[in-house]
Amino acid sequence: MTVLYKEGVIGDLNQGIRRAKGRITKLYDKYGDDLIITSKRDGTHGPGSCHPEGDAIDFRYGHAPRKEIKDAAGNDCDIVFHTSHIHCEYDPKQTD
Repeated sequence: MTVLYKEGVIGDLNQGIRRAKGRITKLYDKYGDDLIITSKRDGTHGPGSCHPEGDAIDFRYGHAPRKEIKDAAGNDCDIVFHTSHIHCEYDPKQTD
């Protein structure tokens, strides 16, 4: 399987979200799905969005279960399951 991009998706990604994207790509491959990215730095996003900084991606649903997607993204990423897409942002937590 492969990574595909919706028309108009632009921008580079920072290292943390690139690593998460790689792990999610392997998971999608396991289920026989292409990973279809629908947004990187492009588009309109809400206040505080990590998209403009290159720390977030949106992608389409495949056959992978939600728990496996969260696990693949890793502890440093937040996953939000929207109706139309999945949002993944690199947001490492500070520990004392």
